[in-house]
Amino acid sequence: MRDLIRLVRLWRGSLPLLFGALAISLLTTFANLALMATAGWFVTAMAVAGAAGVTMNYFTPSAIIRFAAIVRTGGRWLDRVVSHEATFALLASTRVALFARLAEIAPGGLADLRSGEVAARLKLDIDRLEIVFLRLAAPAVVAIVVAGVVVGAVVWLGQSALAWGLAAILAAGGLIGPALVVRATRNAADRDAVLAATLRRRTTEHLDGLATLLVTGDDRRRIDALDELLGRRIAAERTIATRSALGAIGLGAASDVAVIAVLGVGSSALGSAAISGPDLTLILLLVLASFEAFAPLPVAAAGLGATLVSLRRLFALWDRAPLVDEPAQPVPLPQAYDLVADKVSLTFPGRTTPALRAADVVLPQGDERRLDGPSGSGKSTLIDLLVRVRDPDAGEIRLGGVPIRRLALADLRSVIALVPQQPHIFAATIADNLRSFAPEASDAELWAALDGAGLKQAVARMPEQLQTYVGEGGARLSGGEVRRLSIARGLLRTDARILILDEPTEGLDNATAADVMRGVQRLRGGRSLLIVSHRNVSPHPGAVPDIVR
Repeated sequence: MRDLIRLVRLWRGSLPLLFGALAISLLTTFANLALMATAGWFVTAMAVAGAAGVTMNYFTPSAIIRFAAIVRTGGRWLDRVVSHEATFALLASTRVALFARLAEIAPGGLADLRSGEVAARLKLDIDRLEIVFLRLAAPAVVAIVVAGVVVGAVVWLGQSALAWGLAAILAAGGLIGPALVVRATRNAADRDAVLAATLRRRTTEHLDGLATLLVTGDDRRRIDALDELLGRRIAAERTIATRSALGAIGLGAASDVAVIAVLGVGSSALGSAAISGPDLTLILLLVLASFEAFAPLPVAAAGLGATLVSLRRLFALWDRAPLVDEPAQPVPLPQAYDLVADKVSLTFPGRTTPALRAADVVLPQGDERRLDGPSGSGKSTLIDLLVRVRDPDAGEIRLGGVPIRRLALADLRSVIALVPQQPHIFAATIADNLRSFAPEASDAELWAALDGAGLKQAVARMPEQLQTYVGEGGARLSGGEVRRLSIARGLLRTDARILILDEPTEGLDNATAADVMRGVQRLRGGRSLLIVSHRNVSPHPGAVPDIVR
């Protein structure tokens, strides 16, 4: 329940749209009630009038029937459109809000999660939330209001005892029954939600590594494991469907009991002239139509358990604490941008050996440095500290003499263009990947950046050149091309004051590495340059290395 309350708070900006959709749904349902009840009353009244040889006003009920039929037809179409539009808007806003929250947490706060798991929560778990409004909240409110109106109408027609009996039957079949379905499907729904997320994650991982699996021959074992997961999920869904069907059967039985009660009590009242024939028909059709409003609830109740599991998973992701905090009162960016790491140390949680111990780095404004050291010496960890992915346990990092903890994260990262050791390449074109760092860059600027990264000739030989699709994670490019594409993206960040390249020549031969470094030197302009590498590379012979041991 607490998670549902949090979800409603998250959706409060869309409440007017939700209330509008709910009002249309109520109007459509009442039009259906009016159509059914008035038509039944009218036919019976005409029969009675004909048998008695008396006249009656048939214009008013005919007009009501026509009006209700038009409203019901148009209302159902409008209800579908507005309700689904509201639901899609809710899902979109939820996904955007969660993604914005992940941007605050990432990357350090998500380091223990696989990418497939985060993707499953952003897609699968959020998609499950459609049930909350579209299939549960709105139908439940409509059903309760309809039940109240029907019971009130029966009381108004002078059948109080029948009204209270109908209220009990409606509550038992329409509310208690779905509640029992929720309870009966809880365990199966929990299993289904977990299995669905696991299946999606493992399928993503399988597809990402398919080429390797085919080479090693391990694909069959992975496929068998996916089949086993799928079988378990089908079994869980079969349990949910069976128990949901029992809820629907219970609702149908309640409808039959209500009809029998109306006919039994109504026949007695009709015999004693306590109620007229047309009014009895009106009550009967009102009751039948009211159960239509409860029809979606058993199915929605069966899916509620999995939805609650998805909510718990989403808010567990939301509640992750970022590894670094924004300053309470950030200071403006300094005019100078010399970067200094002063005796910084870091030990990762759960470990006793420091990943970095009392490291010193000085990068003067507009100058160049090479951060040297063997693999595992903490070079990449130091880079994380420079851009505040993490904060050091000891020591201080300053930009222009200002501790970077006092700068807004967005401001700090706006002045540093980082090319990481393991860059992410989007499943898009070369141009799109480059413009992810510089949206306004022209084609000429893209070619210049590719030239600086030593990739221009390779791209020029491709049939579609800048519009070449690179595949998931740059699968259609070689490892060296992926690295040089990421360097080109960094070179396009002309707004940044500092350029940091983490292992820029890894996987490149010496000639290509030298060509890349000459291009970087040519295009860096007045930016400070920090190269992190365990290879003996430098922007030019005068570069001064800072050694991390």
